[in-house]
Amino acid sequence: MNVKHRDILSILTYLLLFFVILVVVLKFIFGFQYVVILTDSMKPNINPNDLVVTYPSHNVHVGDVILYNIEIGNSTYRILHRVAEIRTDENGQIYYITKGDNRERPDPWVVYPEQVIGKPLLVIPKIGVIWYHTPLIILGLIMIFVASLAYDLAWAFLEEPPIPPKSRKAYFQLLRRKKIKVYHYKRR
Repeated sequence: MNVKHRDILSILTYLLLFFVILVVVLKFIFGFQYVVILTDSMKPNINPNDLVVTYPSHNVHVGDVILYNIEIGNSTYRILHRVAEIRTDENGQIYYITKGDNRERPDPWVVYPEQVIGKPLLVIPKIGVIWYHTPLIILGLIMIFVASLAYDLAWAFLEEPPIPPKSRKAYFQLLRRKKIKVYHYKRR
């Protein structure tokens, strides 16, 4: 491999490492969330398989798009919809009526401020497919690494070390035989 290719690979490796560190820092230190959109409820602005990066915000107004948690049955979902109305319940607590941009009716539930996770900062089209399958990709890479390591270790343990000859002439004959075997093996 020439120097130019090695330099490009080094730059790409450092960029990938920087990106991974940036994603981790944004998530765990600053509270950013990453969500893959699965439905077409926010079309045309946000489409299925888009990756949405949200930042923590509880300053919500009518017309804002928010990411929130909602419990339906025994499951908790993260939903990204637009705030259609802000109302107050009989206890004086504020809640939001949300609606998808591609839907005619508002959502059948209400969203309280403590359910709001944040607002979208960035929408990255079609990257959600990769992001959604990242754990599988990482698992596959780890399995390939472990398999190649096991293969190398197996060959290291199964290969018999040559018995060192007593004379220098026998040693050179052994080396010559070894080179012939390697050459013969590589030609196949």
